[in-house]
Amino acid sequence: MSLNERVFELPATAAAAGMARRELAAMPGISGELAYKALLMTSELIAVYLYDVVPSPEATVRLSLRVTPQCVRIEVGGRPPGVSPDALMHSSETPSLGGFGLQIVQRMADAWGVEGPQDTMIWFELKRS
Repeated sequence: MSLNERVFELPATAAAAGMARRELAAMPGISGELAYKALLMTSELIAVYLYDVVPSPEATVRLSLRVTPQCVRIEVGGRPPGVSPDALMHSSETPSLGGFGLQIVQRMADAWGVEGPQDTMIWFELKRS
């Protein structure tokens, strides 16, 4: 793993989003508008995972950050969210930012997706200019 790729296990608690934002802010190669978008969308993905999680010391959310000359890729993974990503896309009751769910990610990301039925990962990419 290079300096431009990092993986973190965050506690599945309300503190996870703040911890993720600190790690993103310290990541070389992410600044300006790119950093703003990455911070916003990462917080949204963490909120999706934490929506129905009962906090416990064992529960974690995995955050992967990768910066290349072409793009920034961020992955948030762990136990599958209690609601399908499709339902989150169309729900007005999902967590964070006024209930926009994954719509924020869909609108701001250059690419995004969901992988894996058991250990689900939601990811997005932002192209670097």
